[in-house]
Amino acid sequence: MGEDVKTAFGAGVGNLLPTCFHGELHRFCPTLHEGQVGLSSWGQKASGSPHRQPAHNETDCSWAPFDQDNYQQLLGALDYSFLCAYAIGMYLSGIIGERLPIRYYLTFGMLASGAFTALFGFGYFYNIHSFGFYVVTQIINGLVQTTGWPSVVTCLGNWFGKGRRGLIMGVWNSHTSVGNILGSLIAGYWVSTCWGLSFIVPGVIVAAMGIVCFLFLIEHPKDIACSSSLAAEFDITLEAMEITEMGKM
Repeated sequence: MGEDVKTAFGAGVGNLLPTCFHGELHRFCPTLHEGQVGLSSWGQKASGSPHRQPAHNETDCSWAPFDQDNYQQLLGALDYSFLCAYAIGMYLSGIIGERLPIRYYLTFGMLASGAFTALFGFGYFYNIHSFGFYVVTQIINGLVQTTGWPSVVTCLGNWFGKGRRGLIMGVWNSHTSVGNILGSLIAGYWVSTCWGLSFIVPGVIVAAMGIVCFLFLIEHPKDIACSSSLAAEFDITLEAMEITEMGKM
């Protein structure tokens, strides 16, 4: 049971924090409502921070090129780039993931995801205003984040029999909601003072969890002195119980 918990933990962190990234993008240029403190508070940062020009739209977002009236189209293009890359990459990752060691593949995906998430935030500190830079970062990030789902599903399938997969998959899949919550909290904390940290901090956390997966994730019971017969015996017991119940009917 201890190894099962360790496996579920290692697989869970493999997909918990990458989901933070998608929610952060939508806080990049929040709308400024009456009485609400917007991105104008950036000016309170320490000296030496990137110079900001007055905003040209109602969001008070003055980070070029998102400071024009077409900021919604630009942010939509970033979102579209990420989602398209994610959709295409999911198919490719399923094929590639079946042919590579899960632990290495998942670790690579998390390290790369953390790196490109942080790279998006470095655009703030290095005063990058190229729209192409942010689009390319989004595309690559969408591709590398697809390594998570196929890898973890395969790993969970190796460890847990059919009788327990419903419960385990239900618990594991909560990472989507938890990750979105964490992403919103992290992005909301820094978005009005230093939005680059809204991407760099989650990127560092994701990369750190990638190292945790590399150290603790066990792909299959046969990789240690543990037999998968327990899962098989559990399934057989459940099937016997179902047959008995059917016989009573």
